[in-house]
Amino acid sequence: MIDAFLQGTATVFQPVIFLTICIGVLLGVGVGVTAIGGMVACALFLPFVYHMPPELALSFLVALTSVVFTGGSITAILLGVPGNAPNAATVIDGFPMAQRGEAGRALGAAIGAAMFGAIASVFYAIGMIPVIKPIVLSFRAPEMFMIILLGLSFLAIMAAGSPVKGMISGLLGVLIALIGFQGASGVYRFTFGSFFLSDGLDLNAVVLGIFALTEMFDMLVKGKKTIALEVRKVGLKGVFQGVRDVWVHKWLWFRCTVIGYIVGIVPAIGGNAAMFFAYGHAKQSSRHPEKFGTGVVEGVIGPESANHASAAGDLLTTMAFGIPGSAVMALLMGGFLLVGVTPGPMMIKDSLPLVFTLLVGIAVANALAGTICLLVSPQLMKVSFIRIDYLFLIISSVVFIGAFVSKMSLLNLVVALVFGILGYAMKRFGYSRESLILGLVLGELFEFYLARSLKIFGPTFFMTPTSLVILVCIIAVFVYPWLKGMFSRRSLKGA
Repeated sequence: MIDAFLQGTATVFQPVIFLTICIGVLLGVGVGVTAIGGMVACALFLPFVYHMPPELALSFLVALTSVVFTGGSITAILLGVPGNAPNAATVIDGFPMAQRGEAGRALGAAIGAAMFGAIASVFYAIGMIPVIKPIVLSFRAPEMFMIILLGLSFLAIMAAGSPVKGMISGLLGVLIALIGFQGASGVYRFTFGSFFLSDGLDLNAVVLGIFALTEMFDMLVKGKKTIALEVRKVGLKGVFQGVRDVWVHKWLWFRCTVIGYIVGIVPAIGGNAAMFFAYGHAKQSSRHPEKFGTGVVEGVIGPESANHASAAGDLLTTMAFGIPGSAVMALLMGGFLLVGVTPGPMMIKDSLPLVFTLLVGIAVANALAGTICLLVSPQLMKVSFIRIDYLFLIISSVVFIGAFVSKMSLLNLVVALVFGILGYAMKRFGYSRESLILGLVLGELFEFYLARSLKIFGPTFFMTPTSLVILVCIIAVFVYPWLKGMFSRRSLKGA
């Protein structure tokens, strides 16, 4: 295994492959900034890898898809536009920081957490290669259902003010997730005869509308002139302060990378859920949870750490079992097959150097992406001082282009606009947009694994060791705030 690791690492630093990774990084960051999304980017560049050597082709695709979230975090913070669906949680506190004139600090925290999170997750993946099979095989339908239930338990926590409004928002998201074809029964639900709705609503269009357009509507209604309400000196000082914040909150960063990696190795869940798992944990474990949503740096560090940590786990599951951990990995599997590599147990056995090449490639790609983004951050921050009149046109164009290319349908523009209006109403009346997205992400999976668990294992499906451990974690999510408040009151009385 050590020889394979050294061979794989040496391959990454071969001039041609390293240059290919650099090209993939530049394209990936650019794609993330433009809100096109990792899936579309992978689909666009997939034909170009045909007939390439496996190491070259797959290194390019892995570099491209693993740094898309880094570019997406830049627009999420500066413009309130999530470059990808997994960047949605970064908007919650990152954009308010930019409005407060702390765009540099938010960018530094996001990029630093992302870069170090991706690198750390590669070491997790390398250490897990010998034991990946029994761990992943332990996640059957009941365990998958319990993990999704754990994610849904964060619905009340996500709401800044009222937990009841958080639950209502989340359940609305679950209801929206039920739109489309239901595989178990073969029934089309809530489609009203529309073929467009048969596959459900596109997540990217919903996220772009409910975050980006909502913020633009809100700023226009309030008559704001620029995104940043305070003018501060643009430079690297604020950026490096954000990087230092990652070190100050190193234990939060570490816990969120572990959360992101574990969620990443679970098939079919991926980074879309990891970000909210991490954000919910960051808020719950904070000493000032009431400030989340107003622009706290922990709200940026948590989700960005998890987003990037999930990539290595996602890739390892795909390579070890031939089971895509996410939609992007399903497309990446097409790249594997195009160059003659079949993901699965035999790949770990017969092509271990290639496995290490791709995992180390993730670390190198994110290190390059992080360095580049940190250096250009002072120039990017100037976006916060552009007049809203001009920005509205630019952001609307980016949102509608991103929504269109995600599903190649003009009706996706209507979806983005409708959710932009809905998001503004939710923000106006104190309902949680984040909870709605979390419910939308997990709703369909919740229904699928609940039905499968009941059918195969019966009503006591949760009585397995792994499920019971997860059940304890779910109970802890609800009990922890009460215990925390009780001990705080006791300490105040003692003082």
